[in-house]
Amino acid sequence: MDIKSLFHSIRKDSTQNGLSNLFQPTIKHGVGGQQFAEVKFGSYTVTESDEMRIDLILQNIYELDNIDMVDFYQHVDVLLALNNIDNPLNIKKGTVMLFPTQIGQMELFRIEDEVDKVKSSRRGILNKLGVPNKQTRKDKSRSDYLNNGLALPPTAQSTPKTPVDIKNGKFIIGGL
Repeated sequence: MDIKSLFHSIRKDSTQNGLSNLFQPTIKHGVGGQQFAEVKFGSYTVTESDEMRIDLILQNIYELDNIDMVDFYQHVDVLLALNNIDNPLNIKKGTVMLFPTQIGQMELFRIEDEVDKVKSSRRGILNKLGVPNKQTRKDKSRSDYLNNGLALPPTAQSTPKTPVDIKNGKFIIGGL
């Protein structure tokens, strides 16, 4: 599933030490205006089986099968924003939802800065060329702790010692 998360879509404010800017919009709301003149909208009336299921609504609107849906979950937030729905659980039978007739036009409703375009192009180059270091990191203090034979529980040592022992008529507990 590839739903765009808030972590990736919310802008960071460089003047506030990289804190998230929750006031800057990431999706253009509404269907009016000159900027969307080339987008044709259709309407869909929610049925009883679609209530509170934005995934089924998206699937029925664009007549997608279950396998194809995986590629289009990322557009759920745009569909909700276009219809001013803040909670998909509030979608009831009879609600009329507007949607772009071509699913590819959903991206027109996302706001993208030049900074975002540069970051996404860098991320693409990194994914193609970068090879992540898959070597397991080892904590030096932990390895020293294990190698120097410090007091660990008997079950955690490489050669376990008996937890309780009797020597010279005395009980020795802890394998020391």
